Amino acid sequence: MRELVPRNEDSWALIRRQDQVNSNLALFIHGFRGAHLTTWGKLPDMLEKAADNDQDFANWDFLFLGYNTWKVQTYLDIAKPIITEWRNAQSGARPYDRKYTKLALFGHSLGTLGIRQLLCAWSGQPANMLGSLHSITLFGTPLNGSTWATLGYLSGYKIAAALKPENPQLRMLKAWTDSAHAIQPWPPIRLVLGQDDQVVGNKFVELIRWHGDDPADHTGFDHGDLVKPPIWRSKVIDIIGRGLR
Repeated sequence: MRELVPRNEDSWALIRRQDQVNSNLALFIHGFRGAHLTTWGKLPDMLEKAADNDQDFANWDFLFLGYNTWKVQTYLDIAKPIITEWRNAQSGARPYDRKYTKLALFGHSLGTLGIRQLLCAWSGQPANMLGSLHSITLFGTPLNGSTWATLGYLSGYKIAAALKPENPQLRMLKAWTDSAHAIQPWPPIRLVLGQDDQVVGNKFVELIRWHGDDPADHTGFDHGDLVKPPIWRSKVIDIIGRGLR
């Protein structure tokens, strides 16, 4: 039996079991101009109704976390809310009211760069955050930036500058990742790319694989459908389930 704890004004929603106390938390964070629930399509509703009957999902609770794209300027601005939520979840602070010990991270698009920044931001992480990480799955990650970023920048989104191909923030993050992973590695990162993704593309990923990344999984989806399962028995659910196994 699942309980939905919604705080839509805070771009925050938690789906947790009521009949048992889970200590595993899966956190989902959206991309450019996304929203904490709608980015993921039917997934939150599916988790609320079907997760208890699937052995890969049953022992996990699920947090959908959002941010205001207008207000973020750097990848660190996306990493910070994740750090805050894990600190609260780990300590059992309100509104969690239970302590979590294991964390799985799922990101889409720009949100994946926030997760990558988080992995390098040791000084801001709660104690043993990397040790608590079970898995990291990144959907449609803009490893090459996006040719659409200029349109976002002209529309007034400051973070869009950090999505342009070969932009300084992306180059710096790559260098930080190389150094940080060599000293304090995290679980292998699973990349999920869409062959019909016109936003960030899918070409040449093998040539720029970042330290700690597994070889990419290629699907036939576009940028948005990568994270929107049509039914429970679908490719998206299978990918998420492997991240929880």
